[in-house]
Amino acid sequence: MVLSMSMTPRELWTWDMCKEKIQELSGSHGFPDDRSINFLGLTVNTEDGSIFDVLNEKKVNTEERSGRFLANTVFYVLSAYSDSKNNHSTGNLITSKQFRGVGFTERGNEGERFRIIREFGEEPEKLLQAVEPLGGTQIDFPYGDIVVRANVLPQIPITIALTGGDEEFPADASIFYDESIKKILDSEQTYFLTHLTVSRIIEAKQHIRLD
Repeated sequence: MVLSMSMTPRELWTWDMCKEKIQELSGSHGFPDDRSINFLGLTVNTEDGSIFDVLNEKKVNTEERSGRFLANTVFYVLSAYSDSKNNHSTGNLITSKQFRGVGFTERGNEGERFRIIREFGEEPEKLLQAVEPLGGTQIDFPYGDIVVRANVLPQIPITIALTGGDEEFPADASIFYDESIKKILDSEQTYFLTHLTVSRIIEAKQHIRLD
């Protein structure tokens, strides 16, 4: 298929453009050999590209702008992930500032940090509740009131450290990646994966049961 330099992300990251790479993920890169790809509470049907939102218990409507953007992001991230070689976590954590070229693409994660702070800064414990449906767990960490980690893709863990605000200090958050991610995704691809992850965490917050 010939790609035009004038094509937009909406045209590039469609099911028709990405399906061959995504279908290759079944039984590879940590995914089971199945007819669907499951991550972040989303189920991608590898036969027709439809996406089921497990959190909302409904099919993503790609006729709507928000659904179309979600699908484009999912297809982009998965197709990029399929291009990588199998990697193993190193245990060494880095931030988005340590990605080569991030200063030129402006694809850091400051905006995502602020979204976490805005949504969870006053109630850090809800961050843990929100990541649990997405496969996240709380971990021990040198700092932060709540620190969670989730394998957002089988070979890509993301760690979020959140410190709640009080009368003296504002809330703060940090997002970390295993160093191995630099061999899997570039800074722009990581940005979109991070944006998708934070969006799904915030979406999961809406489903926290008030007891």
